[in-house]
Formats: sequence, C-alpha cells, structure tokens
Amino acid sequence: MADTPHFYIILNQVAGTGQAQKIWPQIETALKQRGISYELQISSYPGHTTRIAYQFARFKRTNQVLLIVGGDGTLNQAINGVQSAGKHDIPIAYLPCGSGNDFARGIGLNSDPLQALEQILAATAPVNIDLGVYHDALKNETGYFVNNVGIGFDASVVSITNNSKSKRFLNKCHLGSLSYVFSLIQAFTSQDAFQVTVKANGSVKNFSRGFLVTTTNHPYFGSGVPIMPSARVDDQKLDLVVIEKLNVFFFCYLFIMMLMGKHTRYKTVHHFRTDDLVIRTQTLEFGQVDGEEMGSRAFDMHFKVTSQPFWLTTTKTEQFK
Repeated sequence: MADTPHFYIILNQVAGTGQAQKIWPQIETALKQRGISYELQISSYPGHTTRIAYQFARFKRTNQVLLIVGGDGTLNQAINGVQSAGKHDIPIAYLPCGSGNDFARGIGLNSDPLQALEQILAATAPVNIDLGVYHDALKNETGYFVNNVGIGFDASVVSITNNSKSKRFLNKCHLGSLSYVFSLIQAFTSQDAFQVTVKANGSVKNFSRGFLVTTTNHPYFGSGVPIMPSARVDDQKLDLVVIEKLNVFFFCYLFIMMLMGKHTRYKTVHHFRTDDLVIRTQTLEFGQVDGEEMGSRAFDMHFKVTSQPFWLTTTKTEQFK
C-alpha cells in the first residue's frame, strides 16, 4: 500500500466503560483535519464486532485497513471475525481504549489513542505480528488471541473483575488497574489447586497443584503485569507459565517478584516456550481469552501460532520485519 489507505473503523463505544465513546470525537477531528478517508461502523452488542469484521473481510476492497477503536476484547473479536472469513492478509490497526490495553504494551503502541493514531498514520506498510490459535477438543471450539489464554487464577480474576461494580467507577477515575488488584485478593481465596497436563516440546508434564496456567503471546497480562518478560510477538512461539498453588505469604512475595520480572527463578514457576502446545484439565476451572470470560469448564486445548498483518509503526516495528 503506497498511498494512505482508506480506514474501515469499528468503534466499540462501551470499551473502557465509555472511554472509547468519549475519545472518538477527537479521533474523528484528527482524521478529518488530515483528510483521511474512512467509514465508521458502531459495535452495538456483544459479538457484533466479530460479525462486522467478518463481513468486512469478505467484501474488502484494495487499499483498506480495518481500524479497531476499543479494548483488547474488541480487538480479539475483530481478529476472530477476519480470520474466520479465511482472509489472513487484511491489515488491522488498533487504537487502545480499554481498561487493560495489554496488547498495546506488548507491541510498543502508545496507550494514548491520539498518540497511537499518529503511529498508525505514520505507517507505510503492514508488519506481521504473531497470533495465538487454540482448538478446544471438548467443545470443538477454535479461536484466536492477541494477548493470552488463562486457566485458573488469572481467569478467576477476570471473572471477578468483569462482574465487579467497582470496575466501572475505577475506570471512570482512570484507575482501572486497581480493579485487578481488588480482584486478586478475592480470587486467591476462591481458587483451588487443580491437576493440569502439559504437552510441549516433545515431552509431557503433569502438575497436581496447578493454580495459574497462562499461555501468552507477549510479556503482559492483567493490565501490565509482566508474566513473561522475554515473550515476543515476532518469534512464532507461545509462552506458557504454570504456577503451582502457594501459601498466601509466598504468593504475595512471588507477585512482587513478578512485577519486577524476577518470578521465573522459583521452582513453583514453570515456563515453556513452544509453537505447538497441549493443555488438559479434568476439573471445572475458569478460563479467559484476551480478558473475556470462557466460563467454568474442563479444557483440552491445542495451541499453535499464526500471524496477522498490523498497520502501525512503533519503536519495535523494525524487529517485526
């Protein structure tokens, strides 16, 4: 794409508890001032973004970019819509307007939507970024993710946070990260240890006291917590972190070490880096994908890696090429 592309925009107005809706007039003004060609679609109900993205992918014209204005969950829906249409070469751009915005952190995209817009408009060609792909044999379900898939503790945190009355208030005060902190305490007391089987790199490992089981595409989860600092979105690998059940004191200590990126040195933390991964549980556990709830269920998940063209330029863009 040599010329400035036409942007097909999907806006999720409720992302970030209304933050996307508030910032949109400024984004629209910036686009008009630049003379940027665009078309706007509003995502108005759960799953609507997936349907809009699917239809766009099927009938996309040349020199078009799909621009998502919303949170990581909105981006997840859009990518699943595009990928399910069988169109793997459609460039996607993203303005982070959610409460977590971990994907933006992971790729070096500014968390300020207006600054992120400048990074998008400065791009001259798409760059390929890894996506995780999973298939759950128990539900015959396939999906794509940009951040991570979690089973156990982090998914319990997501469930509690998403159903928390305080989340809306904290987001309005730009303190959305605090909602995760409050949920951490409640999730720790309610999440039991569980058995999990991991098949990776030609070997099988069984853990009898699984607690946090997170497959990640980049370093961050939970609104900026570096669960795997060395994870990259350009290595065609996924990183799995398994943390065993701990007592409350060591858990608090380990969480502090995680914030510092030093938790992987401890024997209760297990790390796998692979392009082909299987995770199985037998008990009913909470699951989450890109911050969206998967419900409480058993899992038999096979993970692989694919890629998605993104329209942006960041400090990390060169390493994606």
